[in-house]
Amino acid sequence: MAKHIIFVHGRSYKPEATYLKRNWTEALGHGLERDHGKRVRTRYNGVKKTMAYYGDLSNDFLSKNSGTRWTKKKNDADKLDRRETLRALKTYQKNEFTKSNYRNVKDYRAIFDNVADIISGPLSILGIGDALIETFAPDMAHYWDNDKQWGSDVRWRVTVPLERALKAGDDVLLISHSLGTIASYDVLWKFSHYGEYQHIRDRKVSLLITMGSPLGDNNVNKQLKGADLDSDRRFPGNIERWINVAARDDYIAHDDTLDNDFKKMLKRGLVKSITDKDVYNLAVRHGKSNPHHSTGYLITPTISKIVKNWLD
Repeated sequence: MAKHIIFVHGRSYKPEATYLKRNWTEALGHGLERDHGKRVRTRYNGVKKTMAYYGDLSNDFLSKNSGTRWTKKKNDADKLDRRETLRALKTYQKNEFTKSNYRNVKDYRAIFDNVADIISGPLSILGIGDALIETFAPDMAHYWDNDKQWGSDVRWRVTVPLERALKAGDDVLLISHSLGTIASYDVLWKFSHYGEYQHIRDRKVSLLITMGSPLGDNNVNKQLKGADLDSDRRFPGNIERWINVAARDDYIAHDDTLDNDFKKMLKRGLVKSITDKDVYNLAVRHGKSNPHHSTGYLITPTISKIVKNWLD
């Protein structure tokens, strides 16, 4: 059984697929070598990796709807900033992903301060949280617009490589981030319950890692595939183990525990374990702290240990 890592990126503007895959691959590989040595890095290098990419869809939507067009100049500047972000993250040793170092990150908590509390508080109960999500993450809100094809197109970008890997019998590690965690969950649900995927219904993802995920948010949870059902069909049944990683102050992952939200999956034997872990994300993007940034997650000792155990 061949091991296969499938990456699913998150929301917002993205550089081209080849660059983003290389960026994620290097961040995770660096953490593995830093914490577990060159032999583990070599083993990781030999594993097949696929990026389920929908960045072109995000770029097109946001260019048309956010008032900021994604130009070559912006794309090049973004790639340069991602390189600098990863370079800075590589300077930290295993024991330095700490609260004190996080508080020393430039402009600590400067962006979206208290936004998570607003979204998750009384306003969310009143339904105003949806409007705030649309303001701060319009592509995430657009994902659920049933009158638009965009969400379906995003899921298709995840469906193709994941279906192929499961059909081939690969040992799949699915690593998803932000909006990508929602798309991954929805696709796994489809594979579990739609007749056209019955040929892979008994195939399972051996490990699902969700990073910076909004799946615990009530407004998000009620929009998921199967959310209106009250039986085993409510949940996907093709995940062996699920580990959720949330960074302190990540405004997208403000409800940072998922084991309580999906405990019925455990009770019904649909998944062996759901584990929540917290980290400090030391990423700095565009000169400011960004605890939601993907490579800031991938390079943490927590993620490297999880992936090392999967490689073993």
